[in-house]
Amino acid sequence: MEDMIAKIIDMDKKARDLTDEAQRSKISYENEILKKKEKIKNDYLDRAKERIEINKQTAQKKADTQLKEIEEKNDSVIRKLNSSYSENGDKWVDEIVKRVVGE
Repeated sequence: MEDMIAKIIDMDKKARDLTDEAQRSKISYENEILKKKEKIKNDYLDRAKERIEINKQTAQKKADTQLKEIEEKNDSVIRKLNSSYSENGDKWVDEIVKRVVGE
């Protein structure tokens, strides 16, 4: 009878040991999963930041190009207006004076 009780106690101890080991394994796997999840998240965020920086640089280059084109067009218009004024400025002033005075 004592032998049977000892076997039951021994089996109970082995069962608790197995349960404890399973619990430790579960915690270990959960920690490992959390670490992998965090690594995946950080990798994704790093890639996203890189894409944002590339997109930012691309957009800046495009904006700079467009600004340069607009400035060149404006300079061209200003040159044309100055040239036209140099050629016709006196005529325009005379015409304005005539219309104001009513001649």
